[in-house]
Amino acid sequence: MKIALITIHNVSNYGSVLQTFATKKILSQYGEVETINYFNPHLFPNTLELIRFGLSIRYIRLAIRDILLFKDKYQIVRKFKKFLKSNVNLSKLVTQHDIQNGVINDFDVYVCGSDQIWNSCIVSKCGELDPIYFLSFANKKAKKISYASSMGGYRFTDSENAKVKDLLKDFKAISVRESDTQQLLSQLLKREVFHVLDPVLLLSDEEWLNSLNIDKSCRSIKEDYILVYGVIREPLQQKVVDFFAKKLGIKVVTIDQAFNPFINADVQIKDAGPLDFIELFANAQFVVSQSFHGTCFSVIFKKPFVSVCSKGRKVNRIESLLNLLGLENRFVDDEKNLHKLSTDFSYELAEKKLEEERAKSIIFLKSNIEKVNG
Repeated sequence: MKIALITIHNVSNYGSVLQTFATKKILSQYGEVETINYFNPHLFPNTLELIRFGLSIRYIRLAIRDILLFKDKYQIVRKFKKFLKSNVNLSKLVTQHDIQNGVINDFDVYVCGSDQIWNSCIVSKCGELDPIYFLSFANKKAKKISYASSMGGYRFTDSENAKVKDLLKDFKAISVRESDTQQLLSQLLKREVFHVLDPVLLLSDEEWLNSLNIDKSCRSIKEDYILVYGVIREPLQQKVVDFFAKKLGIKVVTIDQAFNPFINADVQIKDAGPLDFIELFANAQFVVSQSFHGTCFSVIFKKPFVSVCSKGRKVNRIESLLNLLGLENRFVDDEKNLHKLSTDFSYELAEKKLEEERAKSIIFLKSNIEKVNG
């Protein structure tokens, strides 16, 4: 059986690339999987270009930044491209025009999802849905499945609601990554929508290390460290890092591609690739993150962690996951609550809940793909 996967993959974003790998790996249990190498111009300026050129002020600033960070940028681009080439079975590069004209039409099953593909502000101009991420191009005989699709904190407009209903009407099965998205779509579509785990959580810590041939003993940072990872810069994160650095008395390491790190850290890693990212999480003693996938990998490797978010920022993905696993007390939106958090805790109950949710997510995929086989 031939399975096509379409998601957000062609960016130097650790979460996007690693969820693509995990989705492809899980789907490979049921057939031959090809990741559609969709060129979406709205996801650009392309972070996998060494130097981004353009006439706008934004492009000029990006080009200057890329030149100043050329050595690190070269390593990042090289590592991400190598990872994608080696691990996700990419198709040839195709545009929306190519796809809509039937280039991708010889698959038995089409799967979309596992990232914010239904967030119009990320994949297109706000208020413009990209039908490619709704599998509008799939041949009529094939089955269409959504796995862990996300709209993040975005909410469809009234006009988008009508389009979404039409685009999803012939899906075999629909699942999403957040509980509130599940409720919204269930009400909109008047059908069952499943809440499943992000695909990175379907693999255990040992599966991550073994499947990518990562030797945990080959540490890039020899000493104990607090790992800091985030994609949004907010003052609360520095306060949290300072609090736990003082409490634990160990160095601070940050994964940060910026010219100047936002966090006062002992070590800034500017050129981490996907494999480096996994190794750094696997060997950390404590994690501070305001990233959804930073939270996911903290859980996967059973690390004491804190998920940080200033009040008012939309973090439904993180809250949904932590509530699901009974870890909601690891979420911090006010420095006054820091003293309540321990630097170590048992993962016993969270691991039990995670195994239960993994089983449900696998059953969702298996049952719907096996029905296709039948």
